[in-house]
Amino acid sequence: MKLALAETFCSIQGEGHLTGKRMFFIRFAGCAVKECILHPSQENLCDTDWSVSEVLKGEDAIDKLANEALKIVGASGWVCITGGEPCDQPDALAFLASSIQRLGGKINIQTSGTHRVNAQWDWLTVSPKVPAAELKQSYGQELKVVVADQTDDQILDYYNNTRFWNYYLQPLWSDSNCNSDQTLALLNKLNDCGQPWELSPQVHKYLGVR
Repeated sequence: MKLALAETFCSIQGEGHLTGKRMFFIRFAGCAVKECILHPSQENLCDTDWSVSEVLKGEDAIDKLANEALKIVGASGWVCITGGEPCDQPDALAFLASSIQRLGGKINIQTSGTHRVNAQWDWLTVSPKVPAAELKQSYGQELKVVVADQTDDQILDYYNNTRFWNYYLQPLWSDSNCNSDQTLALLNKLNDCGQPWELSPQVHKYLGVR
């Protein structure tokens, strides 16, 4: 078993319902979605470096990573498994999640929804990179849509065709700027239509932390 890592670090969660919680972040390397709303072929809007920095080989190495995470955030602390796309490495994801939970940690998995999540979680975040009809993971705790050039109907489809506890709109950051006005206008429009979307402002970027 192998786990291709991009990076690990400890910070606060700056997005969605768990904003403000201290977490140990484990970022899986690689992303199978080569062209998406955040990373189209002609632009580089994706703000995540998911290149491989290290490859963990074997269950003992993955167990060691789980232990490292819980030593930092505490025995019942939060670990965020994100990417890239963690579901592109399903065996490593399932084993890592199981290892963390055996140690008493809580798990936030963040995925684009292009695969069904095959691991246990305490909180599942789907940030879609495909239309609602193409989502393989259509339920969980929160759906977080980064606002770019989607049509109103595309945003409406996410709410009408999925089952999440919480729905968030998040501004798109590019060159240190974000489209907050566009996002707030869309939020008001959707709320006026009766859809309970909320704002996810990426607090960590305003605080200047990871």
